[in-house]
Amino acid sequence: MPGALVVPVSVDISDLAAIQTTSQRLLEAFDGRLDVLVNNAAHQEPYGTILDSDPNTDWRTWEVNIHGLMNMTRAFLPSLLHSRRQHGGLAININVASSGALSARGGSANIRSSKLAILRWTEILQMDNEQDGLLALCVNPGAIRTRMTVNEPEKVRVMLPHKPDIAGDTIVWLAGDRKEWLAGRYVSCPCDMEELCNRKDEIVEGDKLKMKMVF
Repeated sequence: MPGALVVPVSVDISDLAAIQTTSQRLLEAFDGRLDVLVNNAAHQEPYGTILDSDPNTDWRTWEVNIHGLMNMTRAFLPSLLHSRRQHGGLAININVASSGALSARGGSANIRSSKLAILRWTEILQMDNEQDGLLALCVNPGAIRTRMTVNEPEKVRVMLPHKPDIAGDTIVWLAGDRKEWLAGRYVSCPCDMEELCNRKDEIVEGDKLKMKMVF
C-alpha cells in the first residue's frame, strides 16, 4: 500500500522481555494505536516418535507455539483493548493454528498437540475479554510448503497443495472488519469464504467451528 508505514523487527517470541521491548517500539511508531494482532510465528520439531526425539527440540515447539502466543498476547492485548475503547479500533486477534490440530498423525506429537491447544486457548481468550471488546479467532492457513515444513517427511511435504496467498488473502479479509459471529471460532483459509458467510446462521445456532467431544 503506497505510503504505508512499515516497521520491521526481529524477535524471539518465546522471550517475554524481548517482546515487551519490541511492543513498546512498535506502539510508539503508531502512536499507541493497535487494531489487529496476527500471531503467525511457529516452530515444528522434526518428525519422530517421542522416545526417539530430542526433548529440548520437542519443548521448543511448545515454547514458541504456546508460550510465545501467551507472550504476544500479554504484550499487545492491553493496546488492542485500549484502542477499541478510545478510538473505536477493531481489536481483532487472529491466532494461526493448523489443520493438524484436528487429527493425529504418528511422529508429529508436539506440533499437532500445540496447535490443538491454540484452538481452546483462543476460545477462552475470547470469553475472558469479549466484554472489553476483543474479537479473537483461529485460522488454519492451509497446507503450505514453508521453511518450517522442512522437518516433515519429504513424501508428506511434496503433497502440500496450497500457496501462501490463500492464507494472506483470507487473513486480510478476516482483519478487515469485525465479524462478531466468528468470535472464538476456527476458520480454514482454503475454504470458500462466501460459502462460510452463507452458513453463518447454521454455524452460530449449532455453535460450530469449535473443539468439542461428542458422545
